[in-house]
Amino acid sequence: MYTLLLKRKARTAKQDIHQVQLNEMERVEAELTPAPRAPLEEKPWDEIQNILKMDLEYSRTLAGSNEKVPFKKELIKKYTPLINKLLKSHGNNLEGLDVVWWFYQWQVDCGFLLQIHDDFKAAILSGLNTPANWKSNGQTAYCDIVFKYSEEAYKAKKTFNTALLSGAVNDVLEGKLATNAPLKVKMFRLAGDLLFDAEMNEEALALYEVVMAIDPNKGGRKIRVKELKEALGHE
Repeated sequence: MYTLLLKRKARTAKQDIHQVQLNEMERVEAELTPAPRAPLEEKPWDEIQNILKMDLEYSRTLAGSNEKVPFKKELIKKYTPLINKLLKSHGNNLEGLDVVWWFYQWQVDCGFLLQIHDDFKAAILSGLNTPANWKSNGQTAYCDIVFKYSEEAYKAKKTFNTALLSGAVNDVLEGKLATNAPLKVKMFRLAGDLLFDAEMNEEALALYEVVMAIDPNKGGRKIRVKELKEALGHE
């Protein structure tokens, strides 16, 4: 009887020790297991800014489009929930949101201009600007992106969406967008060339005249203006 009692006490003691060990293991495991990370869009703004800074710095260390484009595609995925939240919460007041600019810039760099153009332009018209250390503002940068896309395709004789350029030109003429004189000349001249190629001579002449009014010496369409005026009986 006494022996049986001792065995029971020993078994109970072993069970207690085993339970203590299990509890200790669970405690250590809980301490070693990292807490679930908060999604980017739920992080404090200062932390978001720091994460963006590090991502941009790392992007600059990459060499060529073979390295940069895949990384920027990952950034687009990473920042999409945050951007959706910011666009919803800030509405038509996007000033100072550099992360929104970079979100669209990454997509332009990855060749997605046509897919994001309308949202990008709407953001520009809602006050989205370039980062403070950029030489050009948001509206000029947007116009330059549209011009370069159009010029590159035009020179390569590739089919492209001419509505982007014509829309930007009309917005500049109507005062919805503002940019510098040299870029205006390049945009209007190319838009005029597109109209000329389409045999829309009256419309082409109107843009060529604006080009030559802005830059009489380097506008580059003095002879064509003269020829069009003669052909259209405007002389």
